[in-house]
Amino acid sequence: MITRAFDRSAMSWSYEMNLQPMLSATDIEGLPFGSVFGSVPAHTVSKRHAHQDGEMFIVLSGRAVVVLGDEERELGPGSVCYLSPFGFHEIRNDHDEPFDLVSVYWEHIPSAVAVLDKAPPRDRLADRTLVFCPPPTPNGGLHLGHLAGPYVRADLLVRALRSTGRDARYVTGTDDHQSYVAAAARLDGTTPAAVATAAGDAIVATLRAAGVGVDRLTRPAGDPGHADRIRALLDRVAASPAVREEERATAYCPSCDLSLHQAFARGACAHCAAASDGEICEACGRPNEARELTGVRCRICGTAAVTRPERALWLDLNAYADELREYLRVTATAPDLRILVERLLDEGLPPYRLARTTDWGVDLGEGRALDAWADLALTFLDAAKAEAEEGGPARITLFLGYDNSFYYAVLLPVLAFAAGLGEHLPAAFVTNQFLHLGDEKFSTSRGHAVWADDALAASGADAVRLALLRDAPEGRVTRITEERAGRLTEDPLYLAAHAWLDGFAELGGKGDGVVPGTGAWTDAHREFYRYLNLATRQLDGLVLPEAFSARGYVELLESFVKRCAEFRATERVARQVPSLAEEARTSLALEYLAAKAFAALAWPVTPGLAERVWAWLGLPGEPVREADWSFLPSGTRCTAPAPAPAASGRS
Repeated sequence: MITRAFDRSAMSWSYEMNLQPMLSATDIEGLPFGSVFGSVPAHTVSKRHAHQDGEMFIVLSGRAVVVLGDEERELGPGSVCYLSPFGFHEIRNDHDEPFDLVSVYWEHIPSAVAVLDKAPPRDRLADRTLVFCPPPTPNGGLHLGHLAGPYVRADLLVRALRSTGRDARYVTGTDDHQSYVAAAARLDGTTPAAVATAAGDAIVATLRAAGVGVDRLTRPAGDPGHADRIRALLDRVAASPAVREEERATAYCPSCDLSLHQAFARGACAHCAAASDGEICEACGRPNEARELTGVRCRICGTAAVTRPERALWLDLNAYADELREYLRVTATAPDLRILVERLLDEGLPPYRLARTTDWGVDLGEGRALDAWADLALTFLDAAKAEAEEGGPARITLFLGYDNSFYYAVLLPVLAFAAGLGEHLPAAFVTNQFLHLGDEKFSTSRGHAVWADDALAASGADAVRLALLRDAPEGRVTRITEERAGRLTEDPLYLAAHAWLDGFAELGGKGDGVVPGTGAWTDAHREFYRYLNLATRQLDGLVLPEAFSARGYVELLESFVKRCAEFRATERVARQVPSLAEEARTSLALEYLAAKAFAALAWPVTPGLAERVWAWLGLPGEPVREADWSFLPSGTRCTAPAPAPAASGRS
């Protein structure tokens, strides 16, 4: 006889609850299930998670709400519930007593696979999605490192969502009130407004040339209503008990009579010793105050900083730590971002200064302006609020560079909580690291850069997009050499796609471009058709914000083209056999269907090529991806050979 007893002292912490082993195959040979005692402490929530196992809860004592997907059930002593494989679930105990249970779990792979088959990725896509990208700072042009981060990757997601029939909108702009704009103006002997306008116009033109379509463009310096709207939101923030006016020591340059913050300060990070500007370290992502930097100096004149007292509004970020933890618990976040934010929360969040002593930005009077990052966060909330009022509720996905994690995953949510605008926060964060040129970061000051406009002019938008998506810095630093940057049209997928499409001119022997109806099918035909549908589902899975991968998308698309080319190579001989004429019709119809599928699947990556293929096949509008591919009508005449390479962009 084997016995086990519920024992709190024998429990360990896992899945954000207490667990104690019960019985498993380790204890009893052949036992087809595992089991544990579990206890969720009072006023806590267990970890939201999913697994391939089926699971059953048997409640011993206490009451709690068990959540499975969108379902919620309150359970008490004696209750039993079943949780299906791959269903995200958690236990929410709002009561004063622990919630004790027995969990029995087992693996049955056919059931797990059946659940996946019944829930294709496309079914999980929101009907309406807002895709936000951090507005670039208009203090210079965009290089390939900029484009490789959020901008082209976000456009991939927007196009992919639109191709499935979803409503998707791209929101970005220019970060006009950044201190970097004011610093550039000072160094160039001009005004911040002139820098923001000229550089901002150039940035918007570059994005358009790269095929990045922006549906809402925020340009604060040129928006006459921006300051009033942002001040109104700031008033809501300032009403929070977590905001107070205080006098604190601040880095200061006596030579320039400048309050040193952000772009005006330069030193070394006190945490990681990397070179850093004021208020944030790009290397480790940690916030700071400029006066905390080691060896801090004025960027304008190089004078060593002193300190002086300044009065300003300060926000106690720690006052919202619990709310921030709960928000991040239910939000899809990249691992690098989660590690940083959890570490900051564990260490205790620093207070954040909401106003700066400067004459550039949203004027707050008395020689002060709204902090540029607070301005940026409130601009985000203002845009999200406007989008909701104009188009209805939407799921928000935010693309951002890892170096901006603090501002978007800490400061933005806390400002939203303080202003009562938490419903407009992102549901998913998609981060990127840096793309390096060779072994070093892109640097405009050192001339270590490949400018986006030059690359686009030389290679066209499709080739530039493809190269940057293939080597997107997702979860890691990636590199591109100057040699490769000059030969972007030699990408393997770029060459293979054009070679395969060029071959359509010779199909059917006559090259008449008429699509036949299907005839007799072979096993090879059936499996190729199955592949077109399965490959589409795989690519759909990579545009779920929670599973997004531009690199993975390009790799699967390249595999798709190789499979299509291989199908043609093996079918070519059979089409010449007179007795297989009926089979040849099916083979040709499948090839044209593959071209239709390619156009829709490639549109997020190479929109110019995809749109030309779509039009060549006689299909209207923008490319549309079907869940199950339908054949082109018999007799459709493709009036031109496969399109030649050319640049194209979406306005």
